[in-house]
Amino acid sequence: MYDPWVGKERRIQGKALSRTLRRMETSGLVDRFEEQTFPRSVVYSLTPAAADLLARGRPLIDWAQEHIDLIERLQKSQSKGRNPRSQALDGEPPYDV
Repeated sequence: MYDPWVGKERRIQGKALSRTLRRMETSGLVDRFEEQTFPRSVVYSLTPAAADLLARGRPLIDWAQEHIDLIERLQKSQSKGRNPRSQALDGEPPYDV
């Protein structure tokens, strides 16, 4: 799976995926359906609450994708131990207003 936030491929470990899906099921965000086939097959789907959460979060996701350059710049400045707001002191505003 390609992770646009870090710009590289990432593999999801089976154990981590199972644990996350179990927590999401317990929280009421996904429904789990085990099909009676061989080999065993499990299908997950979003609950209405999760679909609503996704719809409400979509504008934030869209904003982040449109401003990925800002996010990357802030991440780089934080990884260098700098305060992201200090960029304004360097003559470059931390974001466009």
